[in-house]
Amino acid sequence: MDKKYLENDECAVSPVIGVILMVAVTVVLSSIVGSAAFGMVGNINKMNLVVVSAQQTNSTTIEFTFMGGPDAGAVQYLNATVDGEQADPPADYEPDVGSVWTHTDDGISFHTSGGFTGRNHVVVAATFDDGSAQVVLDTYV
Repeated sequence: MDKKYLENDECAVSPVIGVILMVAVTVVLSSIVGSAAFGMVGNINKMNLVVVSAQQTNSTTIEFTFMGGPDAGAVQYLNATVDGEQADPPADYEPDVGSVWTHTDDGISFHTSGGFTGRNHVVVAATFDDGSAQVVLDTYV
């Protein structure tokens, strides 16, 4: 091989610069993504985990059961709606694990005496000690 040919061969410089540029671009992009992700963490509210179930026990009664969960002790009270109308627990109801409250359609303002249709939209929201509230059940019974 000719010595003059080796001295003028600069084709290896381009791949090295390309690799350096790719690494630099990767570092810059990862820092942008990281700062955006960690900056948004402060705006996320804590999600409390509690479970409430609802079942239609007959044509005129829906039964709600507070099943508990890791944040069960922080629950102050529960609000419920059936087809958009209030179905809250009785005033003396305590949200203890396993506690149950029932609502019937006779004499209760949230439903007529015609009974439940079997496809009623039930939503239960919990209010916690810190003043936050979140939906803990959204289903059809």
